[in-house]
Amino acid sequence: MKSLAAICWGVNEPWSVEEIEVDPPGPGEVLVEWAAAGLCHSDEGIRTGERVPKEEEASRFPMLGGHEGAGVVADTGPGVTRFSPGDHVLANFVPACGRCRYCATGRGYICDDNKGFAQRGQLVDGLIKHRARGQDLFVMAKLGTFAERTVVSQASLLPLDSGLPPASACLVSCGVTTGWGSAVERGGTRPGDIVVVVGTGGVGFGAVQGARVAGAKHIIAVDPIEHRREMAYKAGAASTAASIDDARAEVAHLTNGQGADVVVLTPSVVTGQLVHDALSITGKGGTCVVTGMAEHGVQPVPMDLGMFALYNKQLLGCLFGSMDPRSSAPRLLGLYRNGLLDLDVMVTKYWLPDINEALADSNEGRNIRGVLTMNGD
Repeated sequence: MKSLAAICWGVNEPWSVEEIEVDPPGPGEVLVEWAAAGLCHSDEGIRTGERVPKEEEASRFPMLGGHEGAGVVADTGPGVTRFSPGDHVLANFVPACGRCRYCATGRGYICDDNKGFAQRGQLVDGLIKHRARGQDLFVMAKLGTFAERTVVSQASLLPLDSGLPPASACLVSCGVTTGWGSAVERGGTRPGDIVVVVGTGGVGFGAVQGARVAGAKHIIAVDPIEHRREMAYKAGAASTAASIDDARAEVAHLTNGQGADVVVLTPSVVTGQLVHDALSITGKGGTCVVTGMAEHGVQPVPMDLGMFALYNKQLLGCLFGSMDPRSSAPRLLGLYRNGLLDLDVMVTKYWLPDINEALADSNEGRNIRGVLTMNGD
């Protein structure tokens, strides 16, 4: 069957919206007609080569992008038990089997079923089922939501209430959950805490909202882009700063010089110097959470190891907000229904053919989260 889709043909190439071929779903697979797809920096990190080792570039292109998404099941293959045609679904780039030792201990976000994330082929059997111009496609996160339709494993989907708007709900596929969990689950924000969120795009916006709902006393949103600093107030930030250095005096004032309880790093690109600066404003017994990605390879981090140890600080990595996708999606969407999580304010809609305009707006900070719609609405 045919599908309009956004394809990247090589490093730093623009997205090309064109027709692709999609094979029917096989055993354990589902054909999804996507309604909306969020633009996440993880896709951009591959497009620019930022997150791709040179020796692996050939295996990542041409690439069908997209891993945040919401849509409707159009067809199912043999053995599919979780979904039926007509079901509304949410993309799940962290498929959780529910059986491995990670799932059994509540850590579905690092489930063994997510191995092969960056390899070609389907999750179920490794076969190629998406092609453009006669060439096999690498499908981002085994999902490829920058398309009218793709075939995915049933494990890569979550049920979605049909009454929720796809353009808002799709953000729970990655960005919002990652940010929320970074502040609440991994960072452990508690009532009365002083929290600093560095980078207030889609992920950081979710982190600010999570810290607010967790009861943080004061949230400082740090971003060099004025528009995003202004928007951070709508998420619950009490104050903003253009850089960590600009926030340093306020952190000291709010904490009597002790430092922040939680610092969350959610910029597009994390550097070793940024980690150093974040740790420098992390207080006694405080936690610094590194959620944003760095360029591929080793990134040296200058640290005052003596103060790190004496102040009993924590430096933690974070994938998908350290949240199990099977429980986090209904939990966060429930908060959205009840008005405690604002997804709508984050969304700027673009039609799929306008993906390069959407990407430029995202990279320049003119939106919080660009969302592609497949029908132009």
